[in-house]
Amino acid sequence: MGLLAYFLIFLALFIVLAVYFVNAFILMDVLEKKGYESHKYRLKAFIPIYGNKVIKKLDILSKEVNESHINYLYKPYYIYRKALVVVLIEFLVFLLLIPLSVIFYLSFINNKILTMLISLLIIVVYLVYQGSVAEYGRKKGYEGVKYDLMALVPVAGFFYFKAKKPLKETSRESLKKVISLKNILMRFFINAELTIMVVIVVLPVLYIFGMAFSNVRTDIPNTLWPKNPNFQAFIFLTKETNFWTWYRNTLGIAVINMIIGTIIITGASYVFARYSFKGKKAGLLAILVLQAFPSFMGLIAMYVLFWKFGLLGKPLALSILYIGGSIPGNLWLIKGFLSQIPKDLDESAMIDGASKVKIFTYIILPLAVPILTFVAVSMFMGPWMDYMLPSYLLDHMVDAGDATDRWTLAVGIYKFINDANHLNYSAFAAASLIVGIPIAVLYMIFQKYLIEGIMAGATKG
Repeated sequence: MGLLAYFLIFLALFIVLAVYFVNAFILMDVLEKKGYESHKYRLKAFIPIYGNKVIKKLDILSKEVNESHINYLYKPYYIYRKALVVVLIEFLVFLLLIPLSVIFYLSFINNKILTMLISLLIIVVYLVYQGSVAEYGRKKGYEGVKYDLMALVPVAGFFYFKAKKPLKETSRESLKKVISLKNILMRFFINAELTIMVVIVVLPVLYIFGMAFSNVRTDIPNTLWPKNPNFQAFIFLTKETNFWTWYRNTLGIAVINMIIGTIIITGASYVFARYSFKGKKAGLLAILVLQAFPSFMGLIAMYVLFWKFGLLGKPLALSILYIGGSIPGNLWLIKGFLSQIPKDLDESAMIDGASKVKIFTYIILPLAVPILTFVAVSMFMGPWMDYMLPSYLLDHMVDAGDATDRWTLAVGIYKFINDANHLNYSAFAAASLIVGIPIAVLYMIFQKYLIEGIMAGATKG
């Protein structure tokens, strides 16, 4: 059969199922109106023709419902509305089932996929077991790391908690609920989703690590981990490229961007948040409008300005553009946070004789640490991720020197996968790992402040 025939079969099946479920759901609404809510009658709603006849003959038990209420459920408007909901749900279910069906089909013809599915299933079942046993123990009053670790022991963990006497009052029903089918199924689906998300996140990271230690240049590895891991890609970066020069250029831009940019934006945000002056509203609106225009719209103007001022090929000069481009969004972000700090604090400090500088330094700044940390880290990350501006303004022979000495990491690393003369996938992966180190370290150190800054900076403007 051709593709059209399969499509027509799929469409016919889709329509038949839609009609079937619309009819069943309407019959269930009829039962609810008539006062029949037991499972015995609800199951009859899913039997075509017979269910319609039986349910139609049932008497109306509710005194508040009459025949007109039942007839309303069969009106075209109500049927179309119910059909729309059913079609939408059915479409979403098909979207989920089709890829799952493809995966299961491939698992039967590919042992690796079958092995992976079985491994995932075992992990999910184990997580469900551990979670259920740990909750069973907590219901009895056994909480803590020691008991959570005990719950990891297969089978024996459950009997361990079952033999323990409860440390607090708990009913048999609550204990049975922990190991009920509904609770286990809920845990299964939650753990399955989390496991799949972890696999989606971890697999690319493992693949990058494997590629970094595989020493391949023109071919992309088809295995997760190389048979003979080595450090040739890292040696290549150090000895045969200007990688550490690119690293120094990018780090210099990022540090200047973070320090100077944060200071300028914080000062401006404080003025807009704490003072009233003529043109304040117009200034804020103008900054907001500037944020709407993407930076690449001004590439030609940036190039001409850099050319006229002799800044082409000078990496640190890019900080001017990064700082200027980050002002609109970050100014509104910090201003929104500072506006939440009560002005009563300023007034109390002024009564005690504090100057504006002291108020800003000793009161506002300590309270604004979360949002300032978020902005500083964001501005530090900008140059590491940007390719467009550096490639446009730095890749120029402005003197007799080597243009590659002026590149940033994004420009240099991109050559490893884009330039046919410099293809080196392992070097690209190795460089990516090294580039990710400072960003990962910053996120781990300032994680608490970053989360607070994200939540607090967007609540009020």
